[in-house]
Amino acid sequence: MPKIEASNVVDHREKRRAALLAAAVEIAMEEGSSSVTMSAVAARAGLSRSSLYEYFDSREDLIADLVLDELDLWAASLNEQVSATATALEHVEAWMVGALEYVVAGKHRLARELSSVALPPHRVPEVRAAHHRLTGPLIKALGEAGTSDPARVANFVNGIVEATTRRVDSGGANPEAEVKAAIEFALAGVRAQIR
Repeated sequence: MPKIEASNVVDHREKRRAALLAAAVEIAMEEGSSSVTMSAVAARAGLSRSSLYEYFDSREDLIADLVLDELDLWAASLNEQVSATATALEHVEAWMVGALEYVVAGKHRLARELSSVALPPHRVPEVRAAHHRLTGPLIKALGEAGTSDPARVANFVNGIVEATTRRVDSGGANPEAEVKAAIEFALAGVRAQIR
């Protein structure tokens, strides 16, 4: 029987699962998502391949958990940014700052790297719901600001974030200048949509 490395079995399993996910993140960031295999993750974590199946049904299941963990972290960060402001337009600006700071820091690279992997169909709704949690605070703020169609305006703001992400990722643009310009542009558009 394997040695338990925590005060109880539940803590041991959670600690082991976290180590497996950390190993998978390292592999994805160093070698790309195609290198995240059950064998590679098990070897990196110092476990047998069969032990990995106690935690994840498949490589795709493991990657779904990685994506969900990353989206949850990002959502928590955005919620924290938004909750530290007072007015609806400040909430929108804080959401954009949070989203773009995440990009400038390179934290989005994991989600981007893993996006090419087809997830198990039964996990897709879970991942879709996690994506929606990212924009929840933005849509709420846009509604509070008085835009006539908060979901549509949130899509426009997301488009600006995505365009800024591509420009920052290209390496040719000054990240701080790009973030500043994107936020100014988005806020002008939001103000134009307020009834």
